[in-house]
Amino acid sequence: MSRRSGESPHGSAHRWDTCIAFESPVREWDALRDLARMSEVQRRALEGLSDWSSHSGLGYGWLMFAPADPAAFDPTRRRVRVYTRPAGAFAEYRQRDYLADEDALWALFLQYAAGVGVSQAREIAPLQLSDWYLCTHGRVDSACGKYGAALLRQLPEHRLYRTSHFGGHQYAPTLLELPAGRSWGHLTPELTRQLLERSGDGRALAPYYRGWSALPEAAQRADAAAFAQYGWRWLDAPRCAEVSWEGRQASACGSKPRRMGLSRLLHWKPPENAPTCCSFPAARTHLTCFRLRSTG
Repeated sequence: MSRRSGESPHGSAHRWDTCIAFESPVREWDALRDLARMSEVQRRALEGLSDWSSHSGLGYGWLMFAPADPAAFDPTRRRVRVYTRPAGAFAEYRQRDYLADEDALWALFLQYAAGVGVSQAREIAPLQLSDWYLCTHGRVDSACGKYGAALLRQLPEHRLYRTSHFGGHQYAPTLLELPAGRSWGHLTPELTRQLLERSGDGRALAPYYRGWSALPEAAQRADAAAFAQYGWRWLDAPRCAEVSWEGRQASACGSKPRRMGLSRLLHWKPPENAPTCCSFPAARTHLTCFRLRSTG
């Protein structure tokens, strides 16, 4: 419905500095999201994370991905991937991989998201490949269950992980690319192959780019405008952004490496029917500017 109505997915990626993805059979997904059914270890960890989030004003990402062989899954040796934001301008998050039991898993959340304690999880070498997480969580939203699962069946040759809900179900099928931290939506098998293989003109994928989790919503939209203009090389460029509201204008200032030779303003203006919301006060009249400047 979202795609047929022409709704743009730009600016819809979940904003976070830390994301933790862990191996979990599909049968566990609902219980791990249900306060009444989760373990005491998980409940205490989430309470600690909630307190930290309330005081810091920050959030974190987490998702569950199905094991390649459910029959061989060992809950005492779950594979866990931790993605953290480096300092300054960057193009992808840092990644560290672990094997963890339940206690060590939730201790990783507290260690990396809230900066509390040290987990006893065993660190292992990460695969030097991109991880592609495809939402198929039909119990949360039927669109992801229908369109995400169908896309997964049509791309058996690619390294896609069947994944729990991570937001943006209205853009199903939706894909999260890590450690890059980029989200995509409204995908087809052809578009997904182009994305995974980095083939053809990347600018053709700009309408399906939900956003980069390193940026707030206003800057995500301007980041998408830059991708639409410069293609794949823009996604590989270290960059950052700050959004400030001045009068009736919003500005997002970003940075990029000098070798791209860019020094101009990119603009995004909300459509006339854009609703007023917390991210865009008086959105109908605001203009977002993404300033590209050299970092040396």
